[in-house]
Amino acid sequence: MTPMFRAEWVKIGRPRFFFGTLAAIAAVAALGAVLTMLSVGHSDYDGVPVTATALAAADGVMQGLEAVSILLGVMALAVTAAVIGSDFTHGTLRNQLIAYPHRLRLLAGKCLALAAFVAVMVTAAMAVAAAMSFAIAPATGVSTAAWHSSAGLVEIGKGYLNVLMASLGYATIGVLAGVVFRSPAAAVSVGLAYALPLEMLVSRIWSPAATWLPARLMDTFAAGAHGYHITYAAAGGRILLFCAAAVVVAAGLFRHRDITS
Repeated sequence: MTPMFRAEWVKIGRPRFFFGTLAAIAAVAALGAVLTMLSVGHSDYDGVPVTATALAAADGVMQGLEAVSILLGVMALAVTAAVIGSDFTHGTLRNQLIAYPHRLRLLAGKCLALAAFVAVMVTAAMAVAAAMSFAIAPATGVSTAAWHSSAGLVEIGKGYLNVLMASLGYATIGVLAGVVFRSPAAAVSVGLAYALPLEMLVSRIWSPAATWLPARLMDTFAAGAHGYHITYAAAGGRILLFCAAAVVVAAGLFRHRDITS
């Protein structure tokens, strides 16, 4: 497993891919922080007024990151789906299996490497979002005193873990899509189509579905379940069940299907 982890990082760590992805992540995080701070005195997407007092709370520094958590998740899905899918289409996987014929260990090493990369993505996003929030807050009348407190540090840790776990959930969808479709284009397009328009459409037509559909649950979890019709613990438990099922399906297909290219 360790050799495949290292081998996957050789591919992920290519400068164009690695720094290009991190640049996109940083731009998204900066945008979320800037728009969140500039929304003081206005209403958010759900029509709730945004006040300087609310953003000055201990968890205010994480509001910018949480606002774009769905975009971070989508990027995690796209990266994992593209990487796994390209292994099939480019013949990389066949060559790897010749040198390392333990299929499930090979897949586990790849997934661990991708999970580590997603963690790097979320860490970079948190750092950028927090820095931008601290920089812009004084100009919008938002006090940052509570952000420096012990309670603020706890909220930063909780917010980071929530967004990280949600992003890893999206990445699981990407891995499943990559194994099922064995093509980066098909895996990314179908994965994104399912996670965004399909789930959103279903949840808007039948609102209780939002408490069961995996991508909607991940969005809920990333926000700490604040303002949602499901508890934090319930959302986390259902996400774990979905991820476990996705892993079993992906592992079964990866182990038993023929690798022809």
